[in-house]
Amino acid sequence: MKVFDLQGNNTNFITEVLAGFTSFFTVSYLLTVCPAIIGGRGVTTETIYIGMCIACFLGCVIMGVWSKQPFIVAPSVGMTVYFSSALMTDMSLSYHEAMVITTVSGLFLILLTFTGIGSSVFNTLSGSMKNGISAGIGLYIAMVGLQNAGILVKSRTGIWQIGEMSYRKADVFPLIVLFVGLIVIGWCKRIGMPSPPFVGIAASCLLVFTGGHIPKVRDLLSIRIRLGEFNPNFGTWYREGLLKNFTIGIGKLIGNTDHTLKAVLILLVSTLVCAVFNMTDSVGVTYAIAKNHGKFDDNGNFGGLKNTLRASSVSSFAGTMFGCPTLSIAPESVAGICTQGKSGLTAVIAGLLFLLASFFVPVANYIPPALTACVMIYIGFTMLGAVKEIDCGDIGEGIPALLTILLIPVTSSIVDGIALGILFHVLINLCIFKLKAIKPIEIAVAIFFGLNYLYL
Repeated sequence: MKVFDLQGNNTNFITEVLAGFTSFFTVSYLLTVCPAIIGGRGVTTETIYIGMCIACFLGCVIMGVWSKQPFIVAPSVGMTVYFSSALMTDMSLSYHEAMVITTVSGLFLILLTFTGIGSSVFNTLSGSMKNGISAGIGLYIAMVGLQNAGILVKSRTGIWQIGEMSYRKADVFPLIVLFVGLIVIGWCKRIGMPSPPFVGIAASCLLVFTGGHIPKVRDLLSIRIRLGEFNPNFGTWYREGLLKNFTIGIGKLIGNTDHTLKAVLILLVSTLVCAVFNMTDSVGVTYAIAKNHGKFDDNGNFGGLKNTLRASSVSSFAGTMFGCPTLSIAPESVAGICTQGKSGLTAVIAGLLFLLASFFVPVANYIPPALTACVMIYIGFTMLGAVKEIDCGDIGEGIPALLTILLIPVTSSIVDGIALGILFHVLINLCIFKLKAIKPIEIAVAIFFGLNYLYL
């Protein structure tokens, strides 16, 4: 295990394995959510599911071996929604055409990270904005946990509301699982037991097992191994790889585009938007994780930032070859880090579990959502501490940070929360003539996001 330097990271193999399992189970819900967003629109849900599993395996291995950080690479809900709504719906692109856009955007993303633009965006954000991003991501993860437990639901109008709580009408078992998991995590913290999130999941799992809320044996035996069929719509990776996807996608783009300057510019801008959005997502999540878990040095710098962003960009590009629209650093990685995962071995273990999950379609359906709800709320709790470092005495810093905190969970999009926070940071400081608080690259990013919201 010299590659991961377990001794130098003050960790051991067992701890890293437990951390990898914790991160995987916490992020596993994405294997149901993201394929469902795209599935049925020119590609089956099973195709997307298995493609994502294989892509996540490769991404986690790249992240663990290259950056040597315990960050998990997984599908991004926000970017998957953008793929489905902006590219496939608003622009009326087919799945194959949209995949070409995201593949090329992956090359742009690699260019942005390897030239240092990604880390420059990170460094240009004010301290309050960075802390707002961290707290916002924490709230977002906690809200997902509340949804998994059935406490929060969306009405038909899209408004968040409290779910059915009456014991006569609602299934209160997920609430009991959540409460027990949180209590166990709290006791573990109090007595100093290692790996509280993993113990919390284990306690929740035991409760689910004893409560009879587990798949029946015949259901598990009916799961089919379908690794060899994971891309029936555009060819499996080992048989045809990227070639068929490109020939079909590019052929349709060329055939359906009217070849005017406007049409070509729209395609180019859309490709760049995908790259910048993915970069912003990774930058925000990386900061939030590093900030809250002691990865900054005394000067407030994260030494592994460049390699982390580069590994994320390469993983995202490689993932498109498997038919996975976008991969990014998962904020749920905090679960493994809270379980004392400190090296890249955590990411590799999670990657191996993604690979194993590819044999089961879909394995996420057999993991009750309430099982990891306690860990997600615990993650939100640990990340919310960043609010204390926001400068609430300065309207130019406090208001943008507040909007970022609110918009990330409300929009369920880390990218939109960060983008609008940057926009308001620039606008408010311009209006109060606090020009020194704005850096040139921040203005460029704000203009880019502003034009995207106005015209795309």
